[in-house]
Amino acid sequence: MEYVTRSAEETRAMASAWAQSLAPGAVVRLHGGLGAGKTTWVQGMARGLGIEGEATSPTFALLHEYEGGAFPLQHWDLYRLGPETDWCQLDLADQLPGPGVTVVEWPERYPGPWPETAQDVWIEETPAGGRRIRIGSKRPLPW
Repeated sequence: MEYVTRSAEETRAMASAWAQSLAPGAVVRLHGGLGAGKTTWVQGMARGLGIEGEATSPTFALLHEYEGGAFPLQHWDLYRLGPETDWCQLDLADQLPGPGVTVVEWPERYPGPWPETAQDVWIEETPAGGRRIRIGSKRPLPW
């Protein structure tokens, strides 16, 4: 599935609608460069799960957890982590899948394992300033 949104609010609305189809235990890997709209997508997911308040990027905290909706949302951001990371200490593998929805930004930095049911969302900025969003396992073609 591939979509184009023209604003951050359209991106949030799309993510909100899509998140309503998720069930506890879902793992979502978010792909895209800096400023692509990954955190905006998570904000929409939180809204779709009924979580109040604003989801923010956990770049410096690594993990933000949100409660109060249909089920919890764990939002990981692995941007600052590299190959020397002690993944055993972070315990990410033991938290996949979690009790609610787990969404991971910069999943390529994690060496795995991933649950077989993990879903991929690719987000790219369009030349017009919107976002191209692909939900599926294949990397979209560049613009």
